[in-house]
Amino acid sequence: RNDNSSRFGKYIDIRFSASGKLTGASIDTYLLEKVRLIHQTEGERNFHIFYQFLESATEDDRDEFFLGDMQLEDFALVNQSGTYNRRDMVSDVDMHTEMMDAMAIMGFNLGMIRDIMRLVVAVLYSGNMTFTETNRGETCILDENEASLAVASLLGVSYEKLAASLTTRVLFLKEGNITKELNAKQAYKASEGLIKSIYGANFDYIVKVINQNIHQEDSRDGRRGREMSAYIGVLDIFGFETFETNTFEQLCIN
Repeated sequence: RNDNSSRFGKYIDIRFSASGKLTGASIDTYLLEKVRLIHQTEGERNFHIFYQFLESATEDDRDEFFLGDMQLEDFALVNQSGTYNRRDMVSDVDMHTEMMDAMAIMGFNLGMIRDIMRLVVAVLYSGNMTFTETNRGETCILDENEASLAVASLLGVSYEKLAASLTTRVLFLKEGNITKELNAKQAYKASEGLIKSIYGANFDYIVKVINQNIHQEDSRDGRRGREMSAYIGVLDIFGFETFETNTFEQLCIN
């Protein structure tokens, strides 16, 4: 287990002026390991941010994000492997403090950081949502409980709209649109898709803001760094992966 694995690939373009001065950089990312959000193997953790935020959450954080007395053990996305602590003994609280300082340096204001953490908690609660079968198992309903109500509020939508998005799908046909109800198994898959989409969009937004603050562009002609004469490209890729159940993602990585 590698506690420091970034769980995504990246290419960093570091740019220099003709005099050798560092002028800026840009980051391209790919293959974010979103499958980890849903399943972790024995001894593995989910993404560090979940553990860091829950361990560091203040009373105000817990009130704002509906966490109450919820702990790591209460969330399905992080309790399935039974592993909560880092093997290298690094403190999640200390790492969260360092991350917050780094985000401030990278141009994230308090409002932006709160919105990012709001989505992190929404992802956690999404993993706790449950569905009840109806119509002899052919359809289902999203259970109106603490998890679903928290997700709806954190995402800024009504419970009804959240439920409709997870328990139905719209087929766009030439003759018109048809709404098809989903069974519980399909609804759980839809919720997994929601989890991956939210986390992926949040991740992409963070990378976008960082790029805006480390990237220098000539405002007159749109070229990167007017004096740029050289660059160093750093490619950070995954190592080899093999799990009990391997997917297309492992094929691409390996």
